[in-house]
Amino acid sequence: MKQLYTPITLHQLFTRAQLTIFVLTFTICSGIFLVISTYTMNTFAKNSLQSLSAALNERIQPAVVFNDQITLNEILSEHTQRYSIRSIEVRSPKQTRIAFIEQQGLEHFSIQALLDYLFFNHPVRLSIDHDQQNYGELVVYGNSSDLVSFFYKIVLGLIFGFILLLIAVFWSINSIYQYLMQSLSSIVSSAQEISAQKNYKLRVSSSDIQELHELSYAFNGLLNEIEQSHKNLLVENHKLQFQSQYDNLTQLPNRNYFYETLFKLFTQPSATAAVFFLDINNFNQINNQFGHLTGDNILRDSSHCLIQILPSHAFVARLGGDEFAIILTGSHSTSELEGYCQKIHACYTSTFRYEQQQVSLNVSIGVALIEYAKTPENLIADVDRAMLKAKRDQSKWYISPQSNNKQVPYA
Repeated sequence: MKQLYTPITLHQLFTRAQLTIFVLTFTICSGIFLVISTYTMNTFAKNSLQSLSAALNERIQPAVVFNDQITLNEILSEHTQRYSIRSIEVRSPKQTRIAFIEQQGLEHFSIQALLDYLFFNHPVRLSIDHDQQNYGELVVYGNSSDLVSFFYKIVLGLIFGFILLLIAVFWSINSIYQYLMQSLSSIVSSAQEISAQKNYKLRVSSSDIQELHELSYAFNGLLNEIEQSHKNLLVENHKLQFQSQYDNLTQLPNRNYFYETLFKLFTQPSATAAVFFLDINNFNQINNQFGHLTGDNILRDSSHCLIQILPSHAFVARLGGDEFAIILTGSHSTSELEGYCQKIHACYTSTFRYEQQQVSLNVSIGVALIEYAKTPENLIADVDRAMLKAKRDQSKWYISPQSNNKQVPYA
């Protein structure tokens, strides 16, 4: 089963980086601190043991010279009890043991045993001399009982420092993260708004962080290009839509746009409208007699005339060639429809003059009402039959309400 990839968050990335730095910093600093502390304790322990051994050597010197074993043992016992001494040994010049005392109750596996090994592994050896004559040797091993508490304080200090440093790290992580998120929020919110609203005029505010400032600058540059591309795309789409819906010659809606508009009327409940079909009679003869250029001018001028005499809501389309169609929404009486037919007919019967040539036209008009048609196809068939009847009867127009399936002509 394929596992989904979960990207790492910026907060997690900062946390890992800061913790890594924290661990390295704490390890290095702790190591340096421990080295310095160890060196300090070692120096202190050796100097302290050296001074203590020298003082002990002065005290036992008479007892060794006069071979006072009782006094010697008392002095050694006193020092092992009062001072941090692990063992004291007095040897003769021939290295035979004269006296020996050792501190009791020492554990072999403890912090003190570890510190004894580190700092007091080697004894202090002093020669016992009197009047330039050697009477033996003093061997003193120290212990770290006084250093244990100091060692615990060091460990406690390191733990306390670790906690403080950890708190500081998490505080710094959150502070930096919040600061970065505030700087990134404008970029993110702008990107989301642009994505949701497709508003490419928006721009991202700059940041006082150099990298984010460069990111904002690059993002705004990209938005400029997207905005310009979007404008060009809208212009091209408008051109394509216009070309797909309008006739190039007359700039009127074409056949496809007409059918699309007509079919939409049938999706509206209780829609009322009148549809006109227009056909210029003998237009091919005009093209043959006066030329296609003249014919194109006639089509343009007559189309302009239709737009002028019809209401602003009238939908005027060129179906192709010399055929036109009109959709007038709303309820219309017979007299109103006849009035429109009269105005339309007047547009085409006007005398057109091109290059000092007079051209007269005649047009056949068929009208049908949408409320008497069940489907768009029925309506188109009705209005087409009405136009053909007007052309066949050589009448100006023919209105077909199809009441009771009977055509009622108007001339």
